Amino acid sequence: MSVIIPALNEEKTIRECLSSLLKMDYPPERREILVVDNGSTDRTAEIVKSFPVRYIREERRGASSARNKGIEAGKGEILAFTDADCIVSRGWLWELVRAFDEEGVGGVAGEIVAYPPKTPAEWYAARVRHLSPRKYLSRPLLPFAVFANLAFRRDVFDKIGLLDETILEGEATDFCTRFFRGTGLKLEYALKAIVFHRHRATAWEFFRQQWNYGKGHAKLYIKYRQEIPWGWRKSFLAYRELARAAWGLAKSVLRYGFKGDREDFYFYYFEFLKKLAERLGFIRQSISQGYLYF
Repeated sequence: MSVIIPALNEEKTIRECLSSLLKMDYPPERREILVVDNGSTDRTAEIVKSFPVRYIREERRGASSARNKGIEAGKGEILAFTDADCIVSRGWLWELVRAFDEEGVGGVAGEIVAYPPKTPAEWYAARVRHLSPRKYLSRPLLPFAVFANLAFRRDVFDKIGLLDETILEGEATDFCTRFFRGTGLKLEYALKAIVFHRHRATAWEFFRQQWNYGKGHAKLYIKYRQEIPWGWRKSFLAYRELARAAWGLAKSVLRYGFKGDREDFYFYYFEFLKKLAERLGFIRQSISQGYLYF
């Protein structure tokens, strides 16, 4: 097993991430841990080098570039991925490995659980189970799981290639789409392969994240435009969802004023922020690529 972690200015979280990886009950002689520094300017490199892990530098910016560097450098038959803001459970690797025992499995997605929330933004992400593969693998259109807790056999990359480095947002969706279409293998879900993820802590960080998701959605619609063309119906549905979120927020403001229901207000506030940021990011990216996807 090779565990690959991309890192860019992660001095606040990388120590806990690596400590959790080194405490796993998986035999050390059967796994390696690779941290791919994506051009950090803080103490990330210093912290990583204090641990018994492999440190690699990749100057080409983007998580896809960093992960590709790790894929090329990794020696394992199975490549597992997580992020520098995650903490893995002790049995994480064992649970991933066991899921590969089933015939026809080429990839495994583990469960992503919210790190105990402290802020309204983190609370919202925990409530909606943000990043949980149960939500995204059941989608009828371009199902996927995110690289915060994902593993593939090495021969999958030999067959369909590395991650698309031009898609800086939505790279997991693109790779999983290529995986399903190019291998004929299954992407298994491992409930007990748990990773704890730190979600965005502030409203601004949350907005930027959703903006980037919107940009990624636009890139995917453009790349797969022959199969999922963007038309007026999709625009109508997108704006209808935004209007519903705005109406939900307005009603929650009234309830907050009369009943002081803070949790209700925060939920609809971040629902609206999510829809707005995604829509704006989607429009911005589509225009920048020469497509009028409004």
